[in-house]
Amino acid sequence: MSVLGGLLRAGASFCQSAGTLLHTARTFSTGTCCQIRMHAIPELKKVDRWTEKRSMYGVYDNIGILGDFKAHPKDLILAPCWLKAFKGNELQRLIRKKRMVGDRMMTQDRHNMEKRIRFLYRRFNRTGKHR
Repeated sequence: MSVLGGLLRAGASFCQSAGTLLHTARTFSTGTCCQIRMHAIPELKKVDRWTEKRSMYGVYDNIGILGDFKAHPKDLILAPCWLKAFKGNELQRLIRKKRMVGDRMMTQDRHNMEKRIRFLYRRFNRTGKHR
């Protein structure tokens, strides 16, 4: 009987030591996740559906259908000549402007434009996907 009691005591002490070992292993944690508090549903944004940009969207889409394809929408847009039907970055736009109206520009404006072209040329060649 004493052997059985000794085994039980040894088993109990082993379980206690395993329990304390397990307990010490769990003392550290990564922290509890913070709860997101939402007091109310956010209000919807008030959007002006009749701004100039939204109201003029698609105005020139039917020029070809109604006008027998005689006028292109780029001809109806009032803009400087170097900007009409142009798509590109700032460097390309300034080079195009210099070619088209550079000889008619004022001295200081032309100088500032050439400085900007030099800066952008260096920047595009040193960084970015254009290298």
